[in-house]
Amino acid sequence: MFCQLCGTANTDTATACASCSTPISTIQTGARTGAGSPAVADTVKATSKDAFAAFKTLAVDPVGALPRACESLGDAKALRSGVAFGIVSVLCFASAGPMLLGMRMSELYEFLGFAGVLKLALFAAIPFLGTALGGSGARRILAGRGGLGSDCFVAGAALLPASACMLGSGLLGFENVEVIGVLAVFAGCLGILMLYSGYTRVAKLSERAGSLAVPIVVLLTVWLAKIALSKVLSGSFGGDSPY
Repeated sequence: MFCQLCGTANTDTATACASCSTPISTIQTGARTGAGSPAVADTVKATSKDAFAAFKTLAVDPVGALPRACESLGDAKALRSGVAFGIVSVLCFASAGPMLLGMRMSELYEFLGFAGVLKLALFAAIPFLGTALGGSGARRILAGRGGLGSDCFVAGAALLPASACMLGSGLLGFENVEVIGVLAVFAGCLGILMLYSGYTRVAKLSERAGSLAVPIVVLLTVWLAKIALSKVLSGSFGGDSPY
């Protein structure tokens, strides 16, 4: 139970805050079941701090520092930071298309409809989900080390270059297609190198196993994203998508 004045965690049987000595009222005690919001807020705040610290480390050395950044967090914090990176990737992937088309959210909803927006959200989530689940499967099948936390962290971190590329593409627009192409190649190469670093230095796969796991996971993720995109397009244009 958290003190409503200073936010300090106290035991359920406490009558006063251990930090500021403020009496814990019966109203506060009776609201224990609904008092999870401070804990959630603290978790979100801590996760944001950990993810931003990891991002700053990766920004300096995205490939070489990835194992160090993951191991310094531990599995639980790595899981939360990886999910945070994944949420960033979902937002970037979902917003890039409408930004390129110059569409507002209201226009996007009118164009796609509720079902179409849900499909777009699924499409945007596939890169992170596919990479994380694919990496977890590869680690298990190839007898690697680590856990779900490191799998999610590696996946989320490896998608940061692509996420930045998608966001940049939306800001640049179609008139800068050459620049977008250069950014896409750079982001793709960097993301692949980060995946390989994660598989070989975090999951401790052999170089041979890592060189097989990376293209398999990437190809499967791209294939799933293509299927999801075709569903979005077919729903938008009222027929079978040519893709």
